[in-house]
Amino acid sequence: MSDPDLIPLTDLEQPRENPMIWNGEEPAQGVFLDTGDALDLLGTPTLQIPPQPRLPIDFEPGPELRATLADLRSALHGTASGGEPGRCIELGHLDALSLQALLEMLGEGEVCGTVSLDGVNYTLSESVLPGLWQGQGSDGSHWLEVAAVPQVVCRAASCLRSASVSLPDPLPESLPGVMNGLAVLAEINEHASAWHEGMQNNRVLNFTLLPMSPEDQQLLLDVLGRADLVLESGGFGNCKVMATTVRHVWAVQYLNAMGKTILDTIEVGRIPDAAVAAPQDLEDSASRLDEILDTYLS
Repeated sequence: MSDPDLIPLTDLEQPRENPMIWNGEEPAQGVFLDTGDALDLLGTPTLQIPPQPRLPIDFEPGPELRATLADLRSALHGTASGGEPGRCIELGHLDALSLQALLEMLGEGEVCGTVSLDGVNYTLSESVLPGLWQGQGSDGSHWLEVAAVPQVVCRAASCLRSASVSLPDPLPESLPGVMNGLAVLAEINEHASAWHEGMQNNRVLNFTLLPMSPEDQQLLLDVLGRADLVLESGGFGNCKVMATTVRHVWAVQYLNAMGKTILDTIEVGRIPDAAVAAPQDLEDSASRLDEILDTYLS
């Protein structure tokens, strides 16, 4: 007599359907999706553990680099505890070998971006320690910054034109092909005009679930415009955050590993969370930097 609690060996040998793969007959739908593509969730990147930062072998840090690392440690702990909003640390005083060793130790993390402000073009990249950023400007500036998001991003976002959507005036009586564009712009304008820093959550408009014609998309692009502020995150999945020319209005796209858009949204509010280091990230980074400095500088 067989034990009812045991699964027959023949059942284990049968192929089982993977619940993470889209097997429906209808293709995935969305404004910016190729209609013939199925949404394969296994195509998204797997969660990876970032490499442990370390100083190059046989490198002996000099006093200036040691002071910079101590400053980084203090800034990370101060920011993680909420005692300070963040700190910038200039790198111009380091010699070439010390600077190279420092940047090799910090490595490249999940978030990078570009922003233009006051005639200067900046490139930004997060290190393997979330919340610790490297910034370089076309004016020769070069710094490290401990913050949830670099201040140059916040300043550029605050300098965008007023938080209101200006429709063409006079509005054409007929806009061929436009279905939902005007209604979407009216909703964006309502939320952008009402949003303030005290609000907890961004308002998200999901275009993947909303019928939007190419003419609708072009209308939104013409009215909202694109600002010179783009952030990209390559964490669990790929995400691109683009500022529009309207303050508090962000275009946010999520892509799979093949570069296909799987979620296309507009967020109204603060800088989207996909590009911002969370408080827990800063705490973890402070602990990890403690470990590496205690090992190499003891």
